[in-house]
Amino acid sequence: MSYAKRQLIFFIIYTAVGAAAAIIALFSGLNADYRTGAVCGIAGGFGFTGIMGIVMSARLLKNPKKAEKVEIAKTEERTELLRLKTHSAVYTAMIFLISAATLIALLTGYRTISIAFAGLLIIQTVLYVIFARYYSKKL
Repeated sequence: MSYAKRQLIFFIIYTAVGAAAAIIALFSGLNADYRTGAVCGIAGGFGFTGIMGIVMSARLLKNPKKAEKVEIAKTEERTELLRLKTHSAVYTAMIFLISAATLIALLTGYRTISIAFAGLLIIQTVLYVIFARYYSKKL
């Protein structure tokens, strides 16, 4: 399946999530303030982004040469290496940032927040180990 078709399917699902959030927010028993926030934030964000993605994907499907260039650019070895290095740098920075936030929250007396941050660190570490083992066996 080509890149443009995968993107189109993704954005259709994305738009459906936005529509489902709008329907749930409008027809559920939520109070007015929460309903407004849910419709504007979740449904509006998912809906708008999904529709724009569908338009972009449809334009790529109509222009096969451009779609091929985009797919080559996405799967090029240099692009893959840059993406991997970027993900690694962001992961490392987030570990340090969340660690610092945990310590700051703990030292300033926000115990619940520090526990939440510590939980995030544990989850990140466990997921890192799981995915590292999975990909070391797969590759």
